[in-house]
Amino acid sequence: MIERRAGLFLLLLLLGITAYRVWVVASSGLNLYVDEAQYWYWAQHLEWGYYSKPPVIAAIIAATTSVCGDSEVCVRAGSLLLYPLSTGLLFLLAKRLFDAKVALLAAVLFITLPAVSLSSTLISTDVALFFCWTLALYAFVKALESDAWGDWLLLGVALGLGMLSKYTMGIFLVSALLYVVVARRFDVLLNRRAWFAVLVMALMFAPNLWWNWQHDFPTFKHTADIAAASTQGALHWDEFSEFIGGQFGVFGILLFPLLAWVIMKGKVAHKALLLSFALPFLLIITLQALFGRANANWAAPTYVAATLLVAGWLQGRWKLLTLALLLNISLGLLVYHPAPLNYLLKSDLHKRLKGWEVIGEQYLALQQQYPQAILLSDSREVLSELVYYARPQGLRGVSWNPQHQLRHHYDLVTTLDGKVGDDFLLVTKNPLAADVAGYFESSQALEPLHVEVHPTYTLDYHVFLLKHFKGLVSP
Repeated sequence: MIERRAGLFLLLLLLGITAYRVWVVASSGLNLYVDEAQYWYWAQHLEWGYYSKPPVIAAIIAATTSVCGDSEVCVRAGSLLLYPLSTGLLFLLAKRLFDAKVALLAAVLFITLPAVSLSSTLISTDVALFFCWTLALYAFVKALESDAWGDWLLLGVALGLGMLSKYTMGIFLVSALLYVVVARRFDVLLNRRAWFAVLVMALMFAPNLWWNWQHDFPTFKHTADIAAASTQGALHWDEFSEFIGGQFGVFGILLFPLLAWVIMKGKVAHKALLLSFALPFLLIITLQALFGRANANWAAPTYVAATLLVAGWLQGRWKLLTLALLLNISLGLLVYHPAPLNYLLKSDLHKRLKGWEVIGEQYLALQQQYPQAILLSDSREVLSELVYYARPQGLRGVSWNPQHQLRHHYDLVTTLDGKVGDDFLLVTKNPLAADVAGYFESSQALEPLHVEVHPTYTLDYHVFLLKHFKGLVSP
């Protein structure tokens, strides 16, 4: 009876929160962020890989937009759908490890985490990673108990989908091995069904490896460059401090220090298991921040197991629980309705999600005057945003890349080859340089693109009509 009531309450809660978040996204008028717009572009050209990410994010957007269209709400619908599903999986996992009360508590804590509140209104690779990590942990726990082929298969599928979502899913294997050692479950290493799960993961991941091999491993090189930047030079204590401070915004102002307390002193059932799937991810990304740079959200899967740890410890401590929830819900509401903070800070917290719809309209007005001209830019941001906000013309955009560098996805998939004699509309932050104009027979400055988002933030771009491309010869 308690389990049924807990499940029904959670279902109603998730429906209510999701409906509210749909309303927030639909009514906010916020534009797609540069990465979101780029992911939408990827969804128009489904592949097994892309310059900086594996393919699942594009597949999610392709699926949601095929159902309800290309509005911002539909582009972000994957987040609105997958976080409730991840919460449901967490509930099932917690119920297996603890009981229905702790499961409900963990689910409520998770769906109201500040990181989840923010990420639910955007589309990012964290969305699928959270889901796959939670599913994999649920399958791993079940498989250890049952040793059933179906549970190991589910684990392999979850791991495969996770690797196709974000490569940091590989840390799950580190966590699993750590638990095997700590719990002295060495029988798992001799279990052919466990290796079957690894094989399933490898087979699912193989198409991405093949795509990378065909394109000279751009995704791996991009990931390696990020890692290399984090292993050179002196220790970056400023980045370390910023990352640690960011975890208060990811997990919660009170929940993050509570997590530290539980790790050191708290008594919780299945602590070894949950620590094995929380600490490695957090420590690896913390070290990356110390040696270079790491965004606060990069350690997000830590908080699947961490939520279970804290929920198990908080059971019965209702004052602390209530305060933690109120703080997290307040942070979430400020994310959705930032007017009070905007007033205090005399800024606009959403400024980077505004203005591009207007820029797109201004660009299309110029495009109508020169219908044969092709969008050209030296900026990933411009190409990504205009791909979406100046569609369909923006989809023809080409990266200005005469040196054949590989800086972003548009360098990989667009080319100036075969465009000798064509005209272009160059959109750039910079004045027209002589070494750019020299590749064309003539150049003309057009009306710039401009929108004031906030008195402290504007979008300004030069536009040049470049006529009769000469080809990639020395200007």
